[in-house]
This record gives sequence, C-alpha cells and structure tokens, in this order.
Amino acid sequence: MKGIIVAIIILLILAGVAYYLYSNGYFYTVNVQGIYVEYQNSFLINTIQTSYSNSSLTLHGGQTFVITLTMKNNGLLPIEITGINVSAPFTLVSASPSLPTTIDHGQNMVFTLTIKAPMKSYIGSLQIYVNGTKTL
Repeated sequence: MKGIIVAIIILLILAGVAYYLYSNGYFYTVNVQGIYVEYQNSFLINTIQTSYSNSSLTLHGGQTFVITLTMKNNGLLPIEITGINVSAPFTLVSASPSLPTTIDHGQNMVFTLTIKAPMKSYIGSLQIYVNGTKTL
C-alpha cells in the first residue's frame, strides 16, 4: 500500500513539473535570426538612424526579452515618435520612454522595448515598426 501511495505522489510531482515546463514555454524554442526596423512613414527613413542590441536570440516560448533601440534624428525638424510595434507572432509588452515622444534635431533617444516571444516554436526574423511625424 505504501508503494502505491509513493508511486502516486511521484507521478503527481512529475505531472506538475511537466505542466510547469509546458505552460512556461520550455517545450518550445524561439530563434530570432535578425531584427529589422521598418518606418511606417517614408520621410523617417531619410532622417532617422537606428541601432539596436540583440540581433540574434535563442529563447523559450513565452519568454520576455529586451531590445535597446537607439534612434538619432539627422533631419532639420524635430520628429515625434507616435508608435512602436512588433511583427506577429511577437508581442510588444512595453516601450520606454512612453509614447508619443519627440526627438529634436541632432539628438539621440534610446528606447527600451520589452517583447514577449510566441508560445510556439519559431525560427525567423523580428520586425520593429516605428511610426512618427515631423513637427514644427
């Protein structure tokens, strides 16, 4: 009788561990192979220069990660960044500083993007979409 109870307890523990690993995405592998920034307004291409960290990542499904995106305004007018988003199946959790925000002529601004990986296996790139307008 004690052997059956011990076996049931062990099975419950193993089932709990398997459920924990599954629900936290450990059965999925996400390989990000390249990060690309796309501007939704064509005029931004001529005036914004970007650089970022973490261009290649390997993580498990559902895990959050941070990308640091630096934007420099090379134009003559200030640019108001009105939105930042990411391509599916990724989810943008947060962006700091909060939007909208303005980058003055000749200035840099560092954005910290917290992104959640999909809860499935994925191999491919990540697109970051930036929206903005020139201001006077």
